[in-house]
Amino acid sequence: MKHRARNRTITVALIGTMLSACAATGNLISAPSVSLTSLELASASIHRQTFHLAFDVDNPNPFPLPVTAVEYRVLLDDERFVGGETTGSFTVPARGQDAFLVSVDLDMLGSAMQFASMFSGGVPEQVNYELQGRLTVDIPFAKPIPFSSTGVIHVDGNRF
Repeated sequence: MKHRARNRTITVALIGTMLSACAATGNLISAPSVSLTSLELASASIHRQTFHLAFDVDNPNPFPLPVTAVEYRVLLDDERFVGGETTGSFTVPARGQDAFLVSVDLDMLGSAMQFASMFSGGVPEQVNYELQGRLTVDIPFAKPIPFSSTGVIHVDGNRF
């Protein structure tokens, strides 16, 4: 009987230790910095526009980050521009940098008012952006890692 009670106590202690280790794993990963580096109008028709958005990811961690999905939302001059999720995978090296590209199709009719508001005074040379999202990484027990940044992006007026 004493042997069973002791085994139960050891089992409960081991489970508790494992659960606390799993919960702590998310705290061991420092959030990478993600920034929008370019915005390009790739094609446009009367019904839709395709934009290419390029992002840089800086990994401050001493281990690589195997990214399996990126959820993102981009605001330009405080107006919602695009948002979504991409499931392409890439690995950001330890204490290194990588980049990824997202292609986004927008409906011309649905975004006409937004563009009219953003570019009412013509196409600006620079636009303020705000970027928010989460990186899903292929690391056991790791939760999606949130990121956010703000900055200024150069706009090529000849491309709009």
